[in-house]
Amino acid sequence: MKQFLRFGFIAVFLVICVSCSTFSVNTDYNPAYDFTKLKTYAWLNNGKAPASDTRINNDLVIERVQTEVERTLAARGYTKTSGASADFMVSWLGAIDKKLQMQSIDHLYNPYGYGALSRDPYRGGSTMGTTTSSEYEVGTLIIDILDPAGRKLIWRGTGKDRLDGTGDPEKITKRINEAVTAIMKDFPPVK
Repeated sequence: MKQFLRFGFIAVFLVICVSCSTFSVNTDYNPAYDFTKLKTYAWLNNGKAPASDTRINNDLVIERVQTEVERTLAARGYTKTSGASADFMVSWLGAIDKKLQMQSIDHLYNPYGYGALSRDPYRGGSTMGTTTSSEYEVGTLIIDILDPAGRKLIWRGTGKDRLDGTGDPEKITKRINEAVTAIMKDFPPVK
């Protein structure tokens, strides 16, 4: 019985942890493409992401993303090679967008009694409400796999997550690694 309760507690805890995550991943690919023939890869544009935001377009972030993508591909048996002989090309893009979150609270109490409970539906009535807004940032990482012949997109993985604003290099590296791993989880696609 204790093992059943312990398992139940762990299951509930995992569900709560997963539901709190804001990280979302989407993938898209060309279903007619034969991904089984892919063995070697090369970086498109030396892996430099074209971005005007200096938080993304800097050597530290570029190196972190490239290192994790290369580690993930190597773990799946792909070999890095020169651009001329590669079976596929890898590219990535990053963006940071500002978002606005609005939250309205309708207070239960007002100066003349219990707000919603004391309203007269025929004469109107209102309670005091508060609306707050907060700005936050969402980071997007896109990893593209391209056919080298026409540099045509054959697979794309996109990950988005709310950024916490930390400047700790270890946390930044960990979050980039987690994002790349989650995005590339479904590469190559299985039919």
